[in-house]
Amino acid sequence: MGNFNREIAKEVGKLLQRTREEKGISLEKVEAATFISERFLKAFEEGTWETLPGKTYVLGYAKVYARFLGLDEREISALCQRAYETVERHFVKEEGPKKPQSKKRKKVLLGVLVSLAVLCSVVLGIFLAFPFLQEGENEKSTTTALVEPSPSLLSETPTPSFAVTLQLKAEKVAWIEVASMGNVLFSGILVPGKIYVFRSEGPIEISGERGNTIQVWLNGEEKGYLTQDPGPFQEVFTP
Repeated sequence: MGNFNREIAKEVGKLLQRTREEKGISLEKVEAATFISERFLKAFEEGTWETLPGKTYVLGYAKVYARFLGLDEREISALCQRAYETVERHFVKEEGPKKPQSKKRKKVLLGVLVSLAVLCSVVLGIFLAFPFLQEGENEKSTTTALVEPSPSLLSETPTPSFAVTLQLKAEKVAWIEVASMGNVLFSGILVPGKIYVFRSEGPIEISGERGNTIQVWLNGEEKGYLTQDPGPFQEVFTP
């Protein structure tokens, strides 16, 4: 399996495939024009980059393919690079052999595990005895996220019942992460032209890059762009 973020790889592949299909171009024509094997092109669009020769080839193919489709090759290449960086950043290397645990430490660990098992049994018993607690929790959702299919919905969106309602619309391909109250609502690529809606009872945090290409509406009121410059950003919207 390749050392890359498969979710990002699939997002990039879908973007390239959708652009190619919208232009009515077959993989055979792409192969003839770019000299990239149709097998590799298909693997690129499906996000199965482990079948490609390696990271260097992925980045190279991305530039050539994006340039052929009329996309910004630097943006596509940067997204491919991110697919590898997100994995490398969280990779933890073991340093030297692990030291064997002492008998005393093992006894303490065993005691903790037993205590946790007892606690879990008690909690499970309460949960099964009072099923209505689960029903009450499901009735109230504190955060939601969805993608609206058409820009016209901006004017048709009803008055939100949540404390914070954010609507985002990207003019160019952009990567962001949206979180609220300890939950990640969205992490991925914003497709240009689509409207993304996020609702929460608490503050909504947005981080990413190219915020100067992302329009934002807060509780139905237009707020312009997330940032003024294309660099990394982090914004918080409160009730």
